Amino acid sequence: MPERTLEAEEVQRKIGRAEVIAKVAGGVVHNFNNILAVLLGRVELMLGQVESGRLDAVQLRRGLLSVQKVTRDAAELLKRLRDLTQPPLHQPFVTFDLNGVVRDAVEFIQPHVATVSQTTGARLGLTHRLTSAPTPVSGQASALREVVVNLLLNAIEAMPAGGDISVETRRDGPWVIVRVADTGVGMTGEVLSRAFIPFFTTKGAANTGLGLSSAKELVTRHGGTIAAESEPGRGTVFAIALPSVEEVSIPEGPPDAPRLPIGLEVLVVEDEAALCDVLEEFLQGSGCRVTIASSGPAGLDALARRRYDVVLADLLLPGASGWDIARAAKRHSPRPAVVLMSGKMIPEDLWADGETVDAALAKPVDLDKLARAIAEAVTRGSGGPA
Repeated sequence: MPERTLEAEEVQRKIGRAEVIAKVAGGVVHNFNNILAVLLGRVELMLGQVESGRLDAVQLRRGLLSVQKVTRDAAELLKRLRDLTQPPLHQPFVTFDLNGVVRDAVEFIQPHVATVSQTTGARLGLTHRLTSAPTPVSGQASALREVVVNLLLNAIEAMPAGGDISVETRRDGPWVIVRVADTGVGMTGEVLSRAFIPFFTTKGAANTGLGLSSAKELVTRHGGTIAAESEPGRGTVFAIALPSVEEVSIPEGPPDAPRLPIGLEVLVVEDEAALCDVLEEFLQGSGCRVTIASSGPAGLDALARRRYDVVLADLLLPGASGWDIARAAKRHSPRPAVVLMSGKMIPEDLWADGETVDAALAKPVDLDKLARAIAEAVTRGSGGPA
């Protein structure tokens, strides 16, 4: 395909994604505020119990588990939004269960459904029925999640007076089928024939007309097809067919967090003081000796003064980036393991040189995943403290 065409398609995808984010922003904010309300309420409740001397071990555990759950919910919400904003188009295809992608898309769009219902007064229903049989496909989960979100947004807009949306998955021989149906206004034959044409829209200047064309391009890139059936006043059904692949075994749960070698010298370069406190306490509790640097220059100065077994750095730092820290660390001999953290998508150029960065983690960092990443990086390197 000509380079000019590829660039044009990428521009169209970015415009389409921006439109999706604009539409779901209210629902995301609503959902995030609910999460913050639970966090703040639980913390204030526990503080009141401490001050009155009524907090026992059972209440403490229940409160902490609640905080842990909603924090992970917040992290998952932001991850879905981040993936939708900038899906990793150059990421290699992997095998995954399409049911999980569909479930994530439905959960992501539910707050938007509630917001539209409350704003317009129209009743909107969204249900999903997923096949119990595995639905293994090969591709990029974030890209296919974007497709389903686009179809759900399209269905919501097709029901200004309210209605119902149903999402189903099923197996059909060598294919996995995703079906999104609404009870909306439907389309005429002429409109239906042009639905997947870029920039075609019947919804006015506020819409770019790129949602369905982008969805078709992404489905085609996955070796699948997408088709629509519709009649005026009788709703619309979109059906996606994707080739099924060999089923793969999926671990039932995450492996236990590994034990870190006792005495690891760890340099933490992070400008968020509260996160530094958490990382320092966790790593020291795991038997590490920890040095904290609160800026990029401070991290470079610490590296110049002594050697470390592990360097844990934020990607975005004042004065020097985590990338600068990583390159400086790898100039030492022996070379320390380098783990970078980022609140944004991990840039692809971090992996341009496999000798520079050993692992990258998205914030908020799960401490078990952090321990696992450090242990694996150290094992691949020197094997432990010098």
